[in-house]
Amino acid sequence: MDTLTEAAREIPVIGAYDVIVCGGGPAGFVAAVAAREAGARTLLVERYGFLGGTGTAGLMVEFGGIHDGERVIVGGVTHAFLHRLADFGGAPMPDAESHRMVFDPESMMTVCREMVTESGADLLLHALVVDAVREDGRVAGVVVESKSGRQAVLGKVVIDATGDGDVAARAGAAFHVGRPADGKVQPVTLVVILGNVDTTRFSRRDVSSLAEQIDRARREGEWTIPTECLFSAGRVIKRGAPDRPREAFFFINGTNVLDVDATNVRDLTRAELESRRQVEVLVRFLRKRVPGFERCYLHRTGAQAGIRESRRIRGEYTLTAGEVLAAAHFPDGVVPSHQTVDVHEVTGKRFEHRCLRPGTHYEIPYRCFLPRGLEGILVSGRCIFWTTRRWGPCVGW
Repeated sequence: MDTLTEAAREIPVIGAYDVIVCGGGPAGFVAAVAAREAGARTLLVERYGFLGGTGTAGLMVEFGGIHDGERVIVGGVTHAFLHRLADFGGAPMPDAESHRMVFDPESMMTVCREMVTESGADLLLHALVVDAVREDGRVAGVVVESKSGRQAVLGKVVIDATGDGDVAARAGAAFHVGRPADGKVQPVTLVVILGNVDTTRFSRRDVSSLAEQIDRARREGEWTIPTECLFSAGRVIKRGAPDRPREAFFFINGTNVLDVDATNVRDLTRAELESRRQVEVLVRFLRKRVPGFERCYLHRTGAQAGIRESRRIRGEYTLTAGEVLAAAHFPDGVVPSHQTVDVHEVTGKRFEHRCLRPGTHYEIPYRCFLPRGLEGILVSGRCIFWTTRRWGPCVGW
């Protein structure tokens, strides 16, 4: 039997809102707070029991800067969030201009929750968005699945911050996955936090120096992760914990699983099994070969492997890497950024950054947030479409 026919059924409508935000990661919770502060009756739907997305469930506990080398370029809810996170504790901000920080994920969970609830937005946790409601050619709500069954929520505007563009794709939006030549995507990584690391003997600046040790471990059969380097690392300061740099917590971004379609549950299952196997390889390597990690232990792994790319929803405008690196501005530019173009090889071996000149920044046009041919929906976060056209060779790809 290849298929089953499901009986038709009525789905209860459990609410109606001005704005429904799907996904409570960094893009989603900021969108929900901003919408509510603008006076819109807002619902935020999140599949986990906490907010923060890649920063908490994925343990990618490092924020890049909001400074272009000369001035702070991002304000609003994002700016307020970063300062509130730093003030809460567990997220020291060593440079108040750049706002770069490594943070305690539990602190981020708390601050995200407080900002959303204080804004007056409604929250629906442990709910997975599984379909879009369409009426007269526009997106008019979403269907969710949870322990309460299948339910619908209606909204004047839906913001898809699911990371994978689930709502937009189910509404019929055009999208692309992977590099143009063969559809291959960047690897996925399970981030870990280790305990009892002597940070007087190792710091985040030392990460790039480990390539030689990794190569030696590979030749001796001890390194079976498909990468030649670690991607990022840093000390995590736990809120209220004593300052013990010789017994510190340290995050490591270094596992790698190849050819994972994040919209395919079999691929996601393989990614979890393989990345968690790699964690044991990583910890053994660090204990044996890296000063400062001799007595480290595995404190925590992400709730899920971190996804670098999946669906990219095609918007009314496509931002190119060439425009990013040229610090392009647009009449409808709404999001300024000085972040690098960071691409990981599909082979998993290396990654490369392309940087903007100091004192410059690019803008993301509002049109990028509008799925082509659809009304009533915006996309935000990882699923915004961009391309490497007009850049030349796709570095890292």
